[in-house]
Amino acid sequence: MRLKARVPDPRAASVLLAALVVGWAVLARQTSEHWWWVAVIDLIPPQLLLPLFGVLAWRTRQLRWVVWNAAAAAFLVFQVGLVLPSERPAAADPITLLSLNTLDASADPARIAELARREGADVVALQEAPYRDRPGDTYAARVRAAFPGWSTAHQGELLTLTRLPLLESRTLRFPQTGHALLVTRLRTETGEVTVVNIHLPTLALLTDIARSGEPLTLPERVAWRLQLRRELPGAVRQVQATAPAAVVLVGDMNAPARGELHSLLRATGLRDAFVQAGVGFGFTYAARFGFTRLDYAWGDDVVFTAAHVLPAVLSDHRPLLVRFGLHAGTTSSSVSQP
Repeated sequence: MRLKARVPDPRAASVLLAALVVGWAVLARQTSEHWWWVAVIDLIPPQLLLPLFGVLAWRTRQLRWVVWNAAAAAFLVFQVGLVLPSERPAAADPITLLSLNTLDASADPARIAELARREGADVVALQEAPYRDRPGDTYAARVRAAFPGWSTAHQGELLTLTRLPLLESRTLRFPQTGHALLVTRLRTETGEVTVVNIHLPTLALLTDIARSGEPLTLPERVAWRLQLRRELPGAVRQVQATAPAAVVLVGDMNAPARGELHSLLRATGLRDAFVQAGVGFGFTYAARFGFTRLDYAWGDDVVFTAAHVLPAVLSDHRPLLVRFGLHAGTTSSSVSQP
C-alpha cells in the first residue's frame, strides 16, 4: 500500500507564520538587549521570510488568505525598517556628518577623504579606525594626513574629524563595563553641538576572541556585552546633562532597526535621523548587498533634514550621511568660548 505524504494546510501555515513574525517583533522590541537568544534572532534578516508569504498566498488561491499573507508580509517589511517618503524639514546652514565603520582599519583614508569632500562633510566619525596600528605607520595618522587642516579626536578604535572649531573632546566610560564613547563639542555658525561617536560590539557568539577587559568564557562575554548595551541610555543622559546644547549620537550600533535599543534611546529624548529624514530601508551592512541597518545617527535638540546611505563601498559597511540643523533655542550657546 502506497502512502501519500501529508501536505501542510497552507491556511494553518499562514496563521502560524504570521504569529511567529508578530511574536518575534514583540520580543525584539521588549527584550533584545536582555535575552541573548532574542538578540541573536533579531540579527537574522527577517526579510528572508518574505518568499514564504508569497508561496502560501499562491497555494491558498483564496482572496482572504492572499490578503492575510500580504498584510503579514507588509508588517514584516516595516519591521525590517522601511521608512516611507514624507515632507522633510528644512534648516538654515545645515551641518553635514559622515559616519563609517572602517572594518578593522581597511577603508582607504584617501577614499574616505575624497567622499567627505564630495559630500561637503563638516564632521567625519569613524569606528574600528586604529585596529591595525603599527609603530610609525598608524591608521589614525594616515587618516589625519588625508584630512589636512581638520581637527581630530581619538579614543581607542574611535576617530572623529571635523573642519568646524573643536572646543572640547573627552572620553566617557560606562560605569560597569568601562566601554568608551568619544565625545566632542563643536562650534557651528548657529550654535554648539556635541557629537558622540559610538561603536557597540556584537554578541560575538561565533568567536572565542575577547577584547581587552572582557570575560573570557562565552556566556560571561555575551552577558557582559548585553550589559554594556543596556548602559548606553545612562551614558546618553550623562552627556545630555553636561552638554551646553544639541547632542548627536552617531556610529555603528550593531542593532537592527526595530529592537529594544531603539525604545531605550527614544526614552532619552533622542530621535533617529533616518526615521525623521530618510527614505527606504537604509541598509548599511553588508556593503555590496546590504540587508540590515546597523549604523545610525540619533539627535536631541536638532532637526535632521536628510539621511542617506551612500553607495560607496569602502568596507563591509556603507557610509551614512546625515544633515541637520540646530533648534532655535540652541543658538544662544554660539557665543561661548572654549
